[in-house]
Amino acid sequence: MIQPLNPAFFGKVVPLAGERKPPSTSRVTRLVWPEYERLPDGRYLIERWMENRCCNRVQVGARTVYVFNDYGFLVPVEDWGRAWY
Repeated sequence: MIQPLNPAFFGKVVPLAGERKPPSTSRVTRLVWPEYERLPDGRYLIERWMENRCCNRVQVGARTVYVFNDYGFLVPVEDWGRAWY
């Protein structure tokens, strides 16, 4: 039976051909932050972004339009685009 490559050489267990890589535990690939943009009509557009493994910004989720209610809380009123993450 073929064994995974020696971790002493690579510093980690290397999967064999056809095996899936274990999920990343890096916080950088899982960190999501919102961006708030005020639209000309007074509403707010909120987009959520993250950085992928190559440090490129990627939009995750749907872009949502919010308004402030009488109590000062943001309330979603429109959904621009489908959530894919």
